Amino acid sequence: MKLKSLLPLAAAVAGVFAVPQVRAEAFEDCLHRKLSTAGDDVTLGELRAQCGDNGATSAAASTPAPETGQGQQLSPLQQRFETEFDNMDRNFAITTHQPNYIMTTHNSKTNQAPAQAIVGEDAFDDDEVKFQVSMKLPLARDMFEPGNDLYFAFTSTSWWQLYNDDNSSPFRETNYEPEIFWRHYGGPEFLGGEIAGFDVGLNHESNGRGADFLSRSWNRVMVRSALDYGDLLLLGRAWYRIPEDDDDDDNPHMHRYYGYGDLTAVWAPNRNTFTAMLRPGTEENAVELTWSYPITKTLRIYTQYFNGYGESLLDYNVRTERIGIGIAINDIVQRP
Repeated sequence: MKLKSLLPLAAAVAGVFAVPQVRAEAFEDCLHRKLSTAGDDVTLGELRAQCGDNGATSAAASTPAPETGQGQQLSPLQQRFETEFDNMDRNFAITTHQPNYIMTTHNSKTNQAPAQAIVGEDAFDDDEVKFQVSMKLPLARDMFEPGNDLYFAFTSTSWWQLYNDDNSSPFRETNYEPEIFWRHYGGPEFLGGEIAGFDVGLNHESNGRGADFLSRSWNRVMVRSALDYGDLLLLGRAWYRIPEDDDDDDNPHMHRYYGYGDLTAVWAPNRNTFTAMLRPGTEENAVELTWSYPITKTLRIYTQYFNGYGESLLDYNVRTERIGIGIAINDIVQRP
């Protein structure tokens, strides 16, 4: 018998042994991930049912259950984790990181100093468009043990002088924020809530400008964590700026305006999502309030109010008061 004629038979035999093994591994992976985000009252049987009770259902094919068998609804953050897990079990997986939105905004007084330094006069309008694109990519999953993933994320935020026809509608500022971080899912109860996990990583942010009086950049070691109370979510970030030589530092005293961390409260009692961010600097502060609500299956109306310092790197030491309205494709968390 020729070797070529044996290939279909060999493939069939290999498939008999390989398919159950692959399915079993997928079932175990799904079970580990759901264990890392499930509430204390969710039974093992319920988790097995979500992943396929005989291991025949892969993690990618399993769909998040909006409620447990005991009728307890998953929190918005647990729903987001489950959706992301399902997406990341597919090839070329990219998921959202921070909110993605575009909106028209009005600023009470736009920072004119950069324009004055270049053209000698005010050149920026108080009305402009702000938009943000943010995504993350899993680099490695289940590092060391299940529930520990390595991510690369990239966020770009732009302030576009769309209505400024006299000056060719320039981009006034764009901030680029790549980061790499390790995420651990799950944690103990704390202050009456569940620690949903934490991130540890390196964060770089810059505006890509070359001139010394326009260039803004910094590097940070960043730690993030989330405290889940169901409809209420508390997000905390803390960072340490990696020092630069005085001769190379074009952003002195950033701690006065950005401080060493921020705290965001997210409330999603229904299809609405409200957020409130406080960022205390050592001398100045900033607050940001947002609201979003779905208007289609894929889009949400999105509003944002900012008051304080550091909305953009170019304005890190300039006070900004801004309000905007537009559309978003995602919020920090949201109910379907």
